[in-house]
Order: sequence, then C-alpha cells, then structure tokens
Amino acid sequence: MKNKIDDVRNHLVTVMEALNEDGADAETMARTIEKAKAMSSVATSYINAVKVELDAIRLADEVGMLPGSVEAPLKCDRNRGTLKG
Repeated sequence: MKNKIDDVRNHLVTVMEALNEDGADAETMARTIEKAKAMSSVATSYINAVKVELDAIRLADEVGMLPGSVEAPLKCDRNRGTLKG
C-alpha cells in the first residue's frame, strides 16, 4: 500500500495548519473549511477500515486463520524495532 497512517496524520495536520492561518480571506477560509470537513470524513472512514483490519488480525491470532480479504501483517522484531516480510 502506498499511503500509510502517517500520511493520513500529515494531511490532517496540514489542514489544521491552514485553518489556523492568519490573514486568509473569507473565500479562501471557506474553501479550507469545506476541504477540512471532507478530509475529516475520509480520514474517519480510513481509520475505521484500519481498525477492522486490526480486529481481524487479532481474531486470527486467537483462531489461527486470517480472512482472505485481509493482508497478512508483517512480523515485528520487538528487540530491533524492525518489520520482517
């Protein structure tokens, strides 16, 4: 997957910064607010989808099977903080 949760976070922070920008005219601010609402809605959907995937992975740990619609997670080397394929 190209985009990660960090990308979502960065996009949201960029919009928050734009909302906090002093000196923006009313039209620019109105467009920024509409963009922020749309991004918030999309980000919420994305985060909810990630939560469902995590729940499926946790369930797979319990029952030993992973649904075909969920990619197998990378293994994490806890001692080194790295991921393995």
